[in-house]
Amino acid sequence: MKLQQASNIVECPDMSALAWDDRDLIDVPSGRTIGFDGTVSSRSFLTPYPFDRALCTRSGDTLWTLAYENRGTKAVLFKNRQEHRELNRSYYFAKAYDYPIALGHLSIGRAVIVHCPNAFNVIECEDAESGEILWTRKTDGMEFHSRLSISPNGGVLLSAGWFWHPFGGAWLCSLADDSGKPDTEVHFSFGAEIDSAAFLDDDHVVVSSTGEVVNEEIPNSGLGPMQLGVWSISNSKWVCTVPISATTGTRMPWRDWVISFYEHPKAIELATGKVAHVWDHIYSGRQIGSIEQGTPPPPRMALNPSKGMFALREDKTVHIVSLHES
Repeated sequence: MKLQQASNIVECPDMSALAWDDRDLIDVPSGRTIGFDGTVSSRSFLTPYPFDRALCTRSGDTLWTLAYENRGTKAVLFKNRQEHRELNRSYYFAKAYDYPIALGHLSIGRAVIVHCPNAFNVIECEDAESGEILWTRKTDGMEFHSRLSISPNGGVLLSAGWFWHPFGGAWLCSLADDSGKPDTEVHFSFGAEIDSAAFLDDDHVVVSSTGEVVNEEIPNSGLGPMQLGVWSISNSKWVCTVPISATTGTRMPWRDWVISFYEHPKAIELATGKVAHVWDHIYSGRQIGSIEQGTPPPPRMALNPSKGMFALREDKTVHIVSLHES
C-alpha cells in the first residue's frame, strides 16, 4: 500500500490547546471546533490561563476534554464543555519535562484520568466523573513518569518518561481488572536511551531509541542505539526492529508507518525504517524524549492516530493533515 495525504491550512488565531474529537479539532480552553474544511465555530467560553496542551475522549453522550500546561503544574477537566474540576501535578522538576497525564477509558468503558498529582514517581488513576481514586502505584520500571497514554481498548497503560541522570525510558503495564489496577509490567529502558513510545494498536507499541547507550548488555525488551521497534504486548517480544538514520522525537504510529515529528513531520516505514514522505513545509520542533525540547521549542500539536490525522499550530494558523492509503 502507498501512503497518501491531504492537508489544509486554517486561519484561527488565539488557539492554545488542541485535541481531536473524531475528525474535528477542539480548542479545549475556548470550546471552539475546527473542521478539516476550514470552518471554525465561535467561542463557547473563556479559560483565563495559559494552557498549551489538551486531551479528549467520549463516553457515550459525554464529551470529556482536558487542558493542561505541559511544563507547569495546572490542568482542568471539562465535561461537555463545562468546567468539571481542577487538577494538579507534583511540582518536582515540573518545568523540566512533559506533564504526565492521560485521559481515556478502561476496558469496561469507564472514563478515567491517569496522572501523578502527588509525586513524580507515583501514578494515580481516578474516575473522571467522581474523582474517586481507583488505584495508586509506584513502579521500579519508571522513575519520572511522562507522556502517559492508554491503549484504545483501555487494557494497557504506557509511560515514556525518564530516570535520574537523566536518560529516557519507557514502561507499560496491563490494566487487569474493572478498576484498571496495574498488573503485568514491561520496561524498555536500560539498553539504548528511549526517545519515545506510542501505541500502534491494542496489542503493539512502537518504541524508538537515540544513539545514547545506557548499558552494553541490552535486555530482551531493550533496543540498541538508533533503532525503531514494534513490540507485541500479548507475546512479550519484538515483532521487528529496524535501524533509523535520525532520532524520531514525538511520534504517531499509523498502520504501516510511524509519523515522526523531529524537525519536520515525516512518515517512516515500520518494516524498513525508511522515510516514505516528508512534510518539509511544516516545522515540528526538535524535541527528543520527555525533557529536551530543542530550540525553538516544538509547536503545539494534536495527534489523532485512530483517524490518521495530525495538526500543528503555527502563529495564527493550524496545519491539518489527513492520511490515507491507496
